Amino acid sequence: MQYRWEEIDQLAEILEAEAAGHSIDHERARHLAQRLCELCPDIARTMSRVIERASGLAARAA
Repeated sequence: MQYRWEEIDQLAEILEAEAAGHSIDHERARHLAQRLCELCPDIARTMSRVIERASGLAARAA
């Protein structure tokens, strides 16, 4: 499986910022996770969790 490191790196930066207590762009996190589901089906289940979490946090922030 060939991974798209650019998207993975971007999402990792967002998740690391969230873990450090910084506010994040939930829409961007959701978009990246959706894209990674398409590009890397073997990590789709984990990315689905990221999508679910980012969608829930975005709804609460609105």
